[in-house]
Amino acid sequence: MAIDTSPRRADSSSGPGQARRAGLTGRAAPTPLLVGVGVLTLALAAIGLLAPDRTADAGTAMGAMSTHYMGLLAASQPWNLLIFMALPVVLAETLAITELVVLFGGRTPVWVRGLNRAAGLLAGPVMIGITVHLLRYTVVPLTTGGGWRGVADVVAVLAYLAGTVPMVGLTLVELGLLGRDDHRALALHATFVGVFLVLAHVAMIFGMLDPTVLGWHAGDVPGLSGTTHDMPGGATMPGMSHSGMNH
Repeated sequence: MAIDTSPRRADSSSGPGQARRAGLTGRAAPTPLLVGVGVLTLALAAIGLLAPDRTADAGTAMGAMSTHYMGLLAASQPWNLLIFMALPVVLAETLAITELVVLFGGRTPVWVRGLNRAAGLLAGPVMIGITVHLLRYTVVPLTTGGGWRGVADVVAVLAYLAGTVPMVGLTLVELGLLGRDDHRALALHATFVGVFLVLAHVAMIFGMLDPTVLGWHAGDVPGLSGTTHDMPGGATMPGMSHSGMNH
């Protein structure tokens, strides 16, 4: 399915300095583009819902003393890292960099504007697909089964999922459904990129934190009590058990 990523032409009726910035929509997108992005969104959401569980080993990939966020990225290497971390972050970083070029680079190459627009159109559908998958296989099971590993675990996962809101916002701006004038669209575009990057870093910081630092104990979750791995000389390494390792 082709998505129109070509930059919009400036509105010739506008006065000097009022021409619409290519790559940001100043009016509603053409109906075929709206339909195409809608279909892509539904398709990725369906894939996220029906695809095999990619979080199956998230609880054991890095031992019991890590968050499910880190376990998710460590499991099924390199695919989980590419899908859940690299893809959304690359889209956001692409938007941030090309935004700066468009704003401060003077005469911006057409391909830069096109890249900015493509990343904006893909951001929302991609994050919706990821969120649907994680809601089904991570959030709901951990909530109903009492499997959360304390505050750090919850904050890491929810901050990551909250990043869906600004990413969807970026796509709506590109489609002309938000920020119908240049100034408003530009402000929303920059804000959404910034909010996503902040949320992504919050998720990473809490995700890399040992859950016990914020008061969680392995015994709080059934099946994790006393999970230790015997080391030479009788020492133990907390957070690992032979049951969670492949022999």
